[in-house]
Amino acid sequence: MTRCSLITRLKDSKKPYNNQTGGPEAAAAMHTVASARTWAVRQLKQAQDKSPLLSADVLLAFVLGWDRVRVLSHTEESISEEAWVRYRDLVLRRAKHEPLQYLMGEREFFGLPFHVNPGVLIPRPETEILVEKALSLIRSSAAGARFLDVGTGSGCIAVSVAHEVPSSTGWAVDISAAALEVARANLIRHELSGRVLLIRSNLLECFPPRPCFDFIFCNPPYVALSDCDSLPSEVRDYEPHLALFGGASGMQFYQALIPQVLSRLVPGGYFLLEAGAGQALQIRQLAEAEGFSVDVILNDLRGIPRCVVSRKLPE
Repeated sequence: MTRCSLITRLKDSKKPYNNQTGGPEAAAAMHTVASARTWAVRQLKQAQDKSPLLSADVLLAFVLGWDRVRVLSHTEESISEEAWVRYRDLVLRRAKHEPLQYLMGEREFFGLPFHVNPGVLIPRPETEILVEKALSLIRSSAAGARFLDVGTGSGCIAVSVAHEVPSSTGWAVDISAAALEVARANLIRHELSGRVLLIRSNLLECFPPRPCFDFIFCNPPYVALSDCDSLPSEVRDYEPHLALFGGASGMQFYQALIPQVLSRLVPGGYFLLEAGAGQALQIRQLAEAEGFSVDVILNDLRGIPRCVVSRKLPE
């Protein structure tokens, strides 16, 4: 063997594996943004994802740390093997209808990012109606309002109110320890730990029956158990049933909570409840039977009565 041929062989031995040898460098080179998207969309279409292209793009942007515009404009760029493996795993989980918000661990609510996981309900746009009304009432009241968020879950209501009204002080309760851990993470994230106290409690049992709150809010479990089979699989199979279902009729939580509220509100204090479809009038009747004055029932963007606003009459 000539000296020249020996040197050539030594150089070749130091080269990365090529496509035929199947090494890690070759595996990475096989995947571009375009090929990853094509594969993901095919998987998600087969799984009957409602928006396969959107899901594919959102997950790819998440994995790469890009925005969606960059994903769409850099389709021929290669992605690393590590990114491909992570993306593949997330897409296959999405193909089983796991919510995107749980896959990414985050959901935006009222303009703020929130940590979410399967221990908490994913915040919905409908709940922003309650927050908007709460903020308008708090801002028109005396400074230093004290509020309570019942069944706080991710803490989206308490965090949003405290963030928007720096003079307010809040308490947030939940029966779920897992939910309180998520709420705590969100309070820390938005630097509100010193202004909102978290307590594990079944409804208002931890508070004595005396007036101590100016505002009480609640987005309760209100889905009827009989409606379980009609829910989308990504809700039914992944979101916590403790935060979803309100007994056989969906009214169980309201029936237990409403009698506890009046004694804990100051005179003139407000009680805001989110309602499920078709429940607002029943909630109104329960509230009025306990001595509340129902000021207004607010509709969501679909015209569904969604938020019941009640008030404890001044003495």
